[in-house]
Amino acid sequence: MALLSVAVSAQDFASRFMAEHQADSNLTCVTISPKMMEEIMKSDAEKDKEVLDMISNLKSMQVLTSDVEGKKYFNAALKVVEKNSGRFESFLSFKDKSENCQIMVRKKKSTIVELVMLMHEKNHFAVVNFTGNMSPEFIAQIKRHFHLL
Repeated sequence: MALLSVAVSAQDFASRFMAEHQADSNLTCVTISPKMMEEIMKSDAEKDKEVLDMISNLKSMQVLTSDVEGKKYFNAALKVVEKNSGRFESFLSFKDKSENCQIMVRKKKSTIVELVMLMHEKNHFAVVNFTGNMSPEFIAQIKRHFHLL
C-alpha cells in the first residue's frame, strides 16, 4: 500500500485529473511521451531552432480536451489544483467574459519542472501539461504562443 501511495504522489497533474475521470468518454487525452519527444528532436522535418530549444528539456506533454461541459471540467480541474495546493503555485491567470485561463507551475528548488495550463471557453475545456526542466525562455514562448501577454 505504501508503494502505491508513492506512485500516486509522483503523478503529474493530467494523470491525477484523469484518474478521477477515467470512465468519462467526454474527455480526450493525448500524451507525447519522452520517446516521442526524442523522435521529434531527431526528425528530419523542418527544424525550427526556437522550437527545438523549447522542447529539448521537456520529458512529456499531455493535452486533455472536452468540447462539452467545459465549465464543469474546468471547475473539477481547479479542485485538483486545490487538493494539491502545496505542489503547485499560481503563475498567471487571465479571465474575460468568455474565456478563463489559469497557469500553475511546480518547482524543484528554483527550476520549473511542471507547467499546467487550464483553459475554459464556452463549452470547451483544455489542459496542457508539460513536464521536464523549463527555462524562463520556455515560459515566455508559451505565453507568446497562447497570446497571454
